[in-house]
Amino acid sequence: MQAPGEPQGAREDGPGGWRGALAQLESFGWPRVLAFLAWVLLVISTYASLDPVIGDGKLSLLGLVTLKTVPLLLATLVALPNVTLFIVARMILFRFARRSFSLQFATEPEERPLPAAALRQAEWLWTYEKSRAQTRYEAGLLPQVAVFGLLSSATLSFCVLGIHLPPAQLFPNMSAVPTWHIWVAWTVLGTATTSFLLTIGRILVRIAGDDATTRTFANAARSYGLCVVSGGLLACLTVSATESAETAQMSIAMGIAVGLLGDRAFLAVSNRAAALLGAEPEVVDPGNELRTIEGLGAEDQQRLQEESIGSVHALAFVPVPRLFFNSSLNLQRICDWQDQALLQVYIGATRARALREFFQIRGAIDAQRLADSHEGLPPEVWQQLVACMSFPSEAHLRQLFKRLVSDGRIDELRAYRGATLRIDTLGSSSRRM
Repeated sequence: MQAPGEPQGAREDGPGGWRGALAQLESFGWPRVLAFLAWVLLVISTYASLDPVIGDGKLSLLGLVTLKTVPLLLATLVALPNVTLFIVARMILFRFARRSFSLQFATEPEERPLPAAALRQAEWLWTYEKSRAQTRYEAGLLPQVAVFGLLSSATLSFCVLGIHLPPAQLFPNMSAVPTWHIWVAWTVLGTATTSFLLTIGRILVRIAGDDATTRTFANAARSYGLCVVSGGLLACLTVSATESAETAQMSIAMGIAVGLLGDRAFLAVSNRAAALLGAEPEVVDPGNELRTIEGLGAEDQQRLQEESIGSVHALAFVPVPRLFFNSSLNLQRICDWQDQALLQVYIGATRARALREFFQIRGAIDAQRLADSHEGLPPEVWQQLVACMSFPSEAHLRQLFKRLVSDGRIDELRAYRGATLRIDTLGSSSRRM
């Protein structure tokens, strides 16, 4: 019931107390809340574990609480990865929110009019992928960042505790207390620190090029985890029982080397472990099939592989707007690559190469134009075309041309290639208002 004199709807409009706090937490997202609480608990536990062990100096915070300086410093270092990644994520969301892409499709592209169905499909797909990319940024970026930050902070915390806590406290049930874990912790700490710094540098470069997505952080977390596992395994296999300055130096140097090698270190360590266990080593596909696409360099191939595009067939049928919104690649370059890939999928790489060499047919769009006007070709040119395509008879070539003329995938690609891209920023839109 509502109290006398209370404005109507006051309780509904402004919930207070624990209900209001619960509503705020629900709007923030439970996964992010749980990750934040786990991070806070990790930092507090790290300080509480180090407080009775190391450090004599004390620091007073505003006269309210007194903390030991060295444990506080180490706990702050453990907390830094999560804070850094959160700042980076906010940079990405800010840049993404200040730009919007719109596409103006040509009414009469080229010489052959586009079918209305292909134009509608292209417009719908552009709108859908634009909304999909926005949802992925707004709903999926911060959870990915939280997981990566929690993993980084947890690794640093375990390494710091492994180095500074007394061995008898870590191994209470062992008569002969070991100390080899200290060198393993130094190696993993060197690996984790090096890998994290290199990862942050790569992500900042990607942000500068507007090419950082949720998949960027997922791949970064995966690479970081593989580096940490590789460093720990390599340290366990090569650890020395002697305690000397050279042992500590070698442990740190080995950790830095593993962090610099990245995924290659994991591949080398996993193949070594497979050889010891008698298992088959892992074979990594370098994605050489994409080398047949003209204008696609090594960095472009690596970027496409991040989007799970490792073959000509995958490149031919990935939606153009999806690849555009998930990367910083130019729209016309994407259309050109897909144009070449479609022709190779439809007629084969050998025939596509022959058409380019003898008839200057670069991709599927040029092949469709040729198929639409093949009836007007001179007889000698037609015979050369049949011989170039290496078909058993002219009927096979005519059947191919019939399919190319009415192919909806090529029509959709023509719509994107003939469209005009416009970038509207928040600043420009506010100036026009």
